[in-house]
Amino acid sequence: MYRLFFAERDTTLYEKYPEQNTGIDQILELTKITSGSKIQSVVQSDTLNSRFILDFGSQITTLATAVSNGEIPALANHIDSASVFVSVKAATATDLLHSYTIEAYPVSESWVNGNGNFSDIPIQRFGASWKFKSGDSTADNWASGDNVMQGGDEFATTQGGGTWYTGSNFEASQSFENESPDIRINVTNIVKQWIAGSIPNNGFIFKRTKTDEESQEILGSIKFFGRESHTIFVPRLEVAYNNTTFADTSSSEIASDTYVPYFKNIKREYRTSEQTKFRIGVRPEFPSKQFQTSSFFLTGERLPTSSFYSILDSVTDETIIPFDTKATQIDCDANGSFMQIRMDSFLPERFYKIMLKIERDGGNDIQTYDDFYFKVVK
Repeated sequence: MYRLFFAERDTTLYEKYPEQNTGIDQILELTKITSGSKIQSVVQSDTLNSRFILDFGSQITTLATAVSNGEIPALANHIDSASVFVSVKAATATDLLHSYTIEAYPVSESWVNGNGNFSDIPIQRFGASWKFKSGDSTADNWASGDNVMQGGDEFATTQGGGTWYTGSNFEASQSFENESPDIRINVTNIVKQWIAGSIPNNGFIFKRTKTDEESQEILGSIKFFGRESHTIFVPRLEVAYNNTTFADTSSSEIASDTYVPYFKNIKREYRTSEQTKFRIGVRPEFPSKQFQTSSFFLTGERLPTSSFYSILDSVTDETIIPFDTKATQIDCDANGSFMQIRMDSFLPERFYKIMLKIERDGGNDIQTYDDFYFKVVK
């Protein structure tokens, strides 16, 4: 099963504009300006980076409660546990290398989101910026790294850029090799530390590696959709775990080579407060005709146990919940095949599409179906 949790605040920290807050800007940005490069015909004399910070706030409390009461298994990178991924969708990217790495760390100090935009004139100084964590006085400076567990003394030109915990349980990264710059990083160990109370939950900081930030190499810019973007691409946490039980597989698996799955109880609309068990039926596409008093299309057959689901936004075709051999496996009980969905994992007032993938014959026969839609409302 997948549960999604959406970001509550975010902002970009620009080394070139060290006192500027962009707390309500629609875009988050990782950019690199090298010494000697030109911006608007002006040669730059320094190497300058940007980083961004992203906080899920009370959503982590909700997640912790779900783990403590058994709704979600304990967090761990293990097949019988729950894994957590942070997902940030790229809007545009320019001048990227074929290979690079993005790192994520837990922020070690509290910060204020602010209400600035990148285009503000004059700039908004209240809120987190490269130099300050909340305001525009020296008392609000990010720590200089006196605590060995903080990495805030890493910078190319200007001191600042946030502070974060380091160490094996506080580091996560994603390496890219000539591929989409969308971020999806496994942050299970970091979220475990928050839930255990080992460190305070101040969100994540995203940055390039220290070597990349301090180099003279042109690394380009990646712009990501922020929580203020008013799109389906709001940054989110994805919690994935296997909740299938196969409590009763006494019903027979569909035998026909050509078959049609269908939803027995799908509604047009669901509220975000609902949890739904979608019942899935399956029938032969061309049933054998014989004398009987009921419909040829009514069968007690079920889907194979190697059947999976994915959910997409119906307008953008953006994958909201991906196919996963464990977390999106279709379950079965005495009443046949089913899948369980929590509607608070979806942004309201949008239509979604369910896609089914059914595997048989050891994966040599794979069929997909996607003509199933529903809407989520408040």
